[in-house]
Amino acid sequence: MHIASSPALSQAPRQPWPARRFLHWCGQAWRMFRAVPLRWMALCLCPMLVEAVLQVGVPVAGVVVSKLLVPMVSVWWLVTTDQRVRSGRFAMGLALRRTLALRNTLILVALMSACVFVLQVLLAWGLAGGPAARLLLTADPGVGQAFSRAQVACVLGSGTIPAMLLFFTVPRMVLDGMPAGMALGENLRLLRTGWRPLTVSLLVSCALVVGFVYQPWLLLLVLPLGYVGYWAYRDTFDPPQHA
Repeated sequence: MHIASSPALSQAPRQPWPARRFLHWCGQAWRMFRAVPLRWMALCLCPMLVEAVLQVGVPVAGVVVSKLLVPMVSVWWLVTTDQRVRSGRFAMGLALRRTLALRNTLILVALMSACVFVLQVLLAWGLAGGPAARLLLTADPGVGQAFSRAQVACVLGSGTIPAMLLFFTVPRMVLDGMPAGMALGENLRLLRTGWRPLTVSLLVSCALVVGFVYQPWLLLLVLPLGYVGYWAYRDTFDPPQHA
């Protein structure tokens, strides 16, 4: 797995970022994606498919289990993406072995991602009450009657806000081996330095997630957003021209 540099020595730029930097990330992601679009789309579908299987196939606890295991699958997706960009090979089996070797990092990423879901459940509780939130936790078929479409959109969209705390944190932990506390502190600093393009990223993500509730085809745009986040990481810590 690529290690960009010593995490203690690597420093992201401290100058404010222009909002147009988001377009640069999108451009880099698009140039990568269009080379083999079907394979890139299949790769970003994997975490969602695992989540669907777990939530449908595991009685009662499927949602909770998925919120712990799917982030680990997303780590594999990130490792595979980085491996393909740098070496030209997807080599998914190799990426899986490298992912499993992370162990403690996988657990930390799963717990941090689960915190985002906990906040969403608390919001659902506030919007529709405790019984409705419990239906959400257990994927009960009655959840469709417990929440309006607008409430579902609100709950899903709300997750994009705390997820910004993980925007750079996860790739720094996974790809650069940075300790969780250091990576999170760096992410907070970058939220100040790069608030303009990161706010654009947040608004686009939130709009697509909310829109997906009303127009399911938007899932085709929601899933590849992770590639934009990957190129934000590369642009910040390891510019491609220096790779």
